[in-house]
Amino acid sequence: MDSKSLLDHLFRLKESIKKFLETKISYLGLTAFEKAVKVLSFLLSNMVVILVFFLAFIFLSAAASIYLGRITGHFELGLLIIGGFYLFIGLILFGFRKKIFSPLVIKALSKVFFNEDED
Repeated sequence: MDSKSLLDHLFRLKESIKKFLETKISYLGLTAFEKAVKVLSFLLSNMVVILVFFLAFIFLSAAASIYLGRITGHFELGLLIIGGFYLFIGLILFGFRKKIFSPLVIKALSKVFFNEDED
């Protein structure tokens, strides 16, 4: 093999490696974009569902406090009972927040990031 042929092969090899690396970088960018879109879609869809449940929760809480106010004879007492109940539940959730919420968030986001079977 003469040196000109060898240099020609090396030049083509260099160009092939360069094209491969450019393609790989482009692929990684598209993969990162796809995962970011999946996470954003996951968050937005869950936020809509949470908003609907929150609104239902507010109306049910108002109904429960009105009902308890009628039973006790004092509207304010019904509000205090419901408020105290939610404060109690909030304190329990605050105390166990790492045990309750961290595994749920990790599990949900890992499904979004690492699940390649959806398409």
